[in-house]
Amino acid sequence: MTDISDLEAISPYLVLGQTDDVGRSIVEAARTLHDLIVTFPPQGHYSVRTIEDECGPAVHCAFERKVDADRLAATVGAIEIARYETHSSERAFYLGDETMKKLRRAMPMPRG
Repeated sequence: MTDISDLEAISPYLVLGQTDDVGRSIVEAARTLHDLIVTFPPQGHYSVRTIEDECGPAVHCAFERKVDADRLAATVGAIEIARYETHSSERAFYLGDETMKKLRRAMPMPRG
């Protein structure tokens, strides 16, 4: 089993989507973010996980390479934060209905 500090050392660049707990499936949001990330495609390792923290449900997207975190942050309009001291950079955005629509529009249409 991998220690959480090992994961943070491998994926030091965090982009997190925060949502409220009303009406939004955090798992659906995580899947959408993952689907968007794979369209880049990422140049390094990454992880997408759902968590419940002091601010409510969130999706943490952690990246090994800054360029991958920068690309997601620019797409979702994430801003700099300083919530966790273990990451090299942290950015956050609100995962509301408008952001979910924007994420879906940013994904390429399926072929066929």
